[in-house]
Amino acid sequence: MDYQTAFTASLEVVANACEDVVPPVYEALFKRYPDFEELFVLDIDHGARGHMLNEALSMAEGLLDRDLVAHNFVAAERMNHVGYGIEDDVFEGFYTVMAETFQNIAGPAWTSDMGDAWREISLRASQAKL
Repeated sequence: MDYQTAFTASLEVVANACEDVVPPVYEALFKRYPDFEELFVLDIDHGARGHMLNEALSMAEGLLDRDLVAHNFVAAERMNHVGYGIEDDVFEGFYTVMAETFQNIAGPAWTSDMGDAWREISLRASQAKL
């Protein structure tokens, strides 16, 4: 299975198992990086979190397609997040947190191909620099 197909399949499995992935993804993110929760103190309705997650997923798809727009967007967001004190490894870690959370949500429906696709996304996100 190619990366794009496996990525799409992972999203379908997760969507069927969980109505709203925003809370579990950010719970996992804040567990791994507790200092980040204060950056979202004004995000009472989780709208910013949902927007960021949606953008990250859209860019993940673009990274797999080797889309230059996605590459440049991720690179620009990397620089933007430095202003919040988020270093490269942590920025890239968001994709790892998403993958781990999605794998937990999917349970036995998660496949090795899905894991491979998400590792490739993380790799390409780490290479997205201006």
